[in-house]
Amino acid sequence: MLSLKNSGSLAPLYLAVFVAVLGFSLVAPFFPRYVMDLGASYTMLGFIVSVYGAVQLLTQIPIGRLSDQMGRKKILLLGLATFSFLPLLYIYAKSANSLLFIRAIGGLGASAVWPIAMALIVDQADAKNRGAAMGRYNAAFFSALALGPLIGGVLYDFFGLNAPFYLWALLGAASFLVIFFRVKEPEKIRVKMGHLPSRGKEALIAPGYLPTFLACSCVVLWSGVVGGFNFTMLPSFAANLGFNATDVGIIYLVYGGSTALFNIYFGRQADRGTRKKLIFAGCLAGAISFAFLSQADAMIQVTFLFAGLGMGLGMASPAAAALIADTTCSARRGEVYGIFNTARMSGVVIGPLIAGLTADLHGVNGTVYAFTMLAIAITMGTLIVRESNEINKK
Repeated sequence: MLSLKNSGSLAPLYLAVFVAVLGFSLVAPFFPRYVMDLGASYTMLGFIVSVYGAVQLLTQIPIGRLSDQMGRKKILLLGLATFSFLPLLYIYAKSANSLLFIRAIGGLGASAVWPIAMALIVDQADAKNRGAAMGRYNAAFFSALALGPLIGGVLYDFFGLNAPFYLWALLGAASFLVIFFRVKEPEKIRVKMGHLPSRGKEALIAPGYLPTFLACSCVVLWSGVVGGFNFTMLPSFAANLGFNATDVGIIYLVYGGSTALFNIYFGRQADRGTRKKLIFAGCLAGAISFAFLSQADAMIQVTFLFAGLGMGLGMASPAAAALIADTTCSARRGEVYGIFNTARMSGVVIGPLIAGLTADLHGVNGTVYAFTMLAIAITMGTLIVRESNEINKK
């Protein structure tokens, strides 16, 4: 179990992550309508959604390397600063084309937040507690992702379009202040600050663990793909079954809540030396949930399956993140988690593209089948994962 000392020192980071995610998830219920009201076609909407992840694909690794040299806290604060002013740009946007620029800046800011926050957490957590630490990080992320759309939808319905964007800006500023006043730069990063680690002496990935690294990256890619499906296809899937917007909100709440809760529980289990088993079982749960989704026709069935999907992510994600930390160079951790999060953003980019293409060709159920096959492929890929020597010695 995560020690009280580590838990207390990491609490401000968890809080900042929760507040930041809560902010940007406020606009999820109405963002497609907002974009199309500015004159966007469905194709343009797809580009506007994808450019956010595409920019992160290009920038997370170099920004991660920069944090290894300059320090984590400075980079994280720069990223959170964009969360404070960017929402105001949405309020005053006059065309769909302008949203491409705004989303690109948002992607750049996010590159300075998520991998750096993960690296800071791993820097401060003991090796034996990394699974629990990453579980709590994911719990903070997904619990905010569950609550944000519900709050944003209420604000939109009762106070209009601008209200969620203003609250997003306030929450971004709050997360900035939490990091500025409550989070310290790790000692080992302060010592090395200004000196980029020598790549010739310290390999990024431990010998023999490249397949494990790639398999763990595919696990987090799957997390991004699921997010892409939810954003692009869940409303249409639900509408085909006769569900209303409230029903969709409940599905999001159950999915995000189960992901958060299971991240905490299985994050602790991952520290007991069962990381490979958890990764495989979690991916398998996702594949099974998607496979049965095409057969579901009642609200209780769909909700149950999305809870299972969240459980699968909660099992696999913290174990994969902890295993990555065990088998890579600690001096280049910003770069490592830049790569790791790049895999997730690859899923965020390709998920909507796969969903849109298969839906046009084969309908919504065709999309469900395609995602099921992808989940099966990723599940089979996790069989090559090796437990780290660090864990096996415990």
